[in-house]
Amino acid sequence: MELGTASLVEDIFPPVGDVPPWFAPSPSSLVEFRGKLYFAANFEDGRRGLWRSDGSAAGTSPVKEFPAPPSPASAVPVSELTRVDTRLFFVAGDEAHGGELWVSDGSSGGTRLVKDITPGRGDSLAYNLTAVGKTLVFFRFVPGTGDAPGSTELWRSDGTAAGTVRVRDMGPDSSLIYSQVLVGGSLFFVFTDPEHGSELWKTDGTEAGTALVRDLRPGPDSSNPFYLRAVGRYVFFITQASDGLSQLWRTDGSGSGTVLVEAFPPGLDTSNPRLLGVVGGRCLYLTLTNFADHRLYLYRLRVDEAGGVSKRLVSALPNPFAGEPDADPYITTFTVAGSRLFFGLAISTSGPAPRDVQLWVTDGTGAGTKLLHRPLSLSDEFETQLYTLDDRILFSGIGQGTGLEPWVSDGTVEGTRMLQDLSPGPGSSYPSGFTRVGTSVYFVAQDPAHGSELWVLPPRSSLASQ
Repeated sequence: MELGTASLVEDIFPPVGDVPPWFAPSPSSLVEFRGKLYFAANFEDGRRGLWRSDGSAAGTSPVKEFPAPPSPASAVPVSELTRVDTRLFFVAGDEAHGGELWVSDGSSGGTRLVKDITPGRGDSLAYNLTAVGKTLVFFRFVPGTGDAPGSTELWRSDGTAAGTVRVRDMGPDSSLIYSQVLVGGSLFFVFTDPEHGSELWKTDGTEAGTALVRDLRPGPDSSNPFYLRAVGRYVFFITQASDGLSQLWRTDGSGSGTVLVEAFPPGLDTSNPRLLGVVGGRCLYLTLTNFADHRLYLYRLRVDEAGGVSKRLVSALPNPFAGEPDADPYITTFTVAGSRLFFGLAISTSGPAPRDVQLWVTDGTGAGTKLLHRPLSLSDEFETQLYTLDDRILFSGIGQGTGLEPWVSDGTVEGTRMLQDLSPGPGSSYPSGFTRVGTSVYFVAQDPAHGSELWVLPPRSSLASQ
């Protein structure tokens, strides 16, 4: 698919003055649903709404609007748009029900409150909405009263009030850690509670199918699983103990099937293990930071049908700032496109903002591991996103004489180029939220005339036929 010229879809949000785009109202929670784009629009004056677009100004309109409450600061924003089969779930609030779970079939008449879980104006505020098969699974926090602590609950919904039920009370002083992955019909997630600490759990949306996978550090101590990655029927993850010991684990979802793959003892050359993307269903990438030479080492882990792992060094990535203080490499983001892994490599400073952020690609060989572009976003408040588009990626990069603008890469230096200078000159359009609908790609970007708004990138063929 050849990409055409991006254009503003509609100027939806009133100007709010000179504020960074990450603070300004803009389209959010973009999702494809039934062949159109759906998104949340939350205005500064407290108005909120579920909107849809077909890429034209005339075809961009609210599906369901929520009036501003007496105090705009108390408005519950529309958020968490989640497609589950033929339904679109989201969280929103109104004066009668507070913040609750809503569902839509894509039409105004078919958009309704699912269930007033906290009756009246109280907020249930469902979060972490996830499709597990044809069922929605979500969490909610129940505030404590008096000296009693609050608790976290796991719920499921089929879009009806009767079918929206609590699966399990996860207990007092408990909370979800935002690291999760789907394997088959189960959601694996990291959860913390006083009895087990932070450990790996799983759910299929039923009470019987919701359980702790294994308490790797028994009792209230935590194994702190993170970087969960699905490889076939297995989940791979990293744990980090308080003594600095990191470990790579594999699980099939059972306690006995949760086994140690490799340990990374504390040391200069075994620091900060991170799992990246899975390529071809069987190859998992791992990075380690070496604080002795201040370089990042990229490994490929090949996983066989039985879960066995063979590990091979792909490349030691260069660090042009290795001789400077506080200049250590780390991964910012990654995505898989075709048979290649694209990733952002940043070099730290003593402050929150990196000194350099580079776009790299690898095909699993040293010769095929290449620097494609630099710099990506150098801000600590706006991070470049990588979005897979077939066997290419879209991203926000800085060019010669330009700020952050939309770029495309096919995995070669020659095929890595800026698509368009939406905010001409050194200013940035801060493109984000790339979402494909049919043959078009929608995204949010800023320009001096309109602020942060919805843009569409059509295929070139559709422009040629007009």
